[in-house]
Amino acid sequence: MRNSIKYLFILTISSIFLAGCSEKEVSVEKTKRAIYVTTAKATLKTFEDKESAIGSIRGIIDPTIATEISGKVLRLHARTGSIIEKGALLAEIEEKDYQFKLSLAKAEVRKFDNRLANQEKIYQRNLTLVDKKFISANALDTIITQKNETVEELEISRSKRNIAQSNLEKTKIYAPISGVVEKQIPSVGDFLKIGDPVFQIISNKKLRAHIPFPEKLAKKLKSGVPIKLKTPTSDNEITVKIAELKPQLMSDSRSIDIIADIKGQTEWQSGASVKGTVIFSTRQGIAVPEQSVVLRPAGQVVYIVKKDKVEQRKVLIGISQDGVIEILSGLEENEVVALDGAAYLTDQTLINISSQ
Repeated sequence: MRNSIKYLFILTISSIFLAGCSEKEVSVEKTKRAIYVTTAKATLKTFEDKESAIGSIRGIIDPTIATEISGKVLRLHARTGSIIEKGALLAEIEEKDYQFKLSLAKAEVRKFDNRLANQEKIYQRNLTLVDKKFISANALDTIITQKNETVEELEISRSKRNIAQSNLEKTKIYAPISGVVEKQIPSVGDFLKIGDPVFQIISNKKLRAHIPFPEKLAKKLKSGVPIKLKTPTSDNEITVKIAELKPQLMSDSRSIDIIADIKGQTEWQSGASVKGTVIFSTRQGIAVPEQSVVLRPAGQVVYIVKKDKVEQRKVLIGISQDGVIEILSGLEENEVVALDGAAYLTDQTLINISSQ
């Protein structure tokens, strides 16, 4: 009887030990089969329905300064890259011949001034003689005719003098606007004819952005719609309104040329690239990181974390923005989804949540 009790006690202890070992082995096996994942929480975020494109900046005010007279370049006061103010002296053309022409025109004016003054005196004397009946009134006709001719000649000579004065002033070329010299064309000693270009000046006070957007947006893009602009030459991002749309599509790219004016941005450069972003609408929505959404035969899905398992849930996605994606349906705010490792999951997969 004592031996039977002893045997029963040993058998009971052995059963308990074996049961414990079995549970431990199951737990270890379960851990081996679990997939390590990180998690993320679904949050509310403002999404923007927007489109971006890259274009270029062009100068609206970029005059090419040409000579209005002919002559040899005597001095240049600006070079390519020079920053100039409106009214600054840019170049000088040899003026000696124009000084001579002005002196000649002034002398001619003085000559006709003196002649007219003398004819006026003769006219007054003869007018007195007519009053005293020493001579007939017809004698004045010749004097009046000569006097009128002199008046016309004086007017012509004064005009010639003014032209000569103007041409002399044109030997000095001044900047019509403030800006930067984009191109200096002649050198000192070059002979220039009327109309020859001398400088090209670029002003950054008023620029124009040309940005090609896809033709599919033709119905959504209109004049007056706000557009954000950003260029590599400046840290400033500005928002302006679309000034106009070119009526025809660009034939080489089948795109719409959007035009927006830029004012007062001195750091922005003509010829630089520009990124334009048009925001059509904004809305609040549920957001999760993009890698949380996985494509499966059922469609786009996320894996909801339920303790040590995941539940596969089909979702409808919307806008992707800044590394997150909008969930239109299938997910609620604050639900926890699998992040890293989501691509290796299926419904009811065992998981271990990593702290990394």
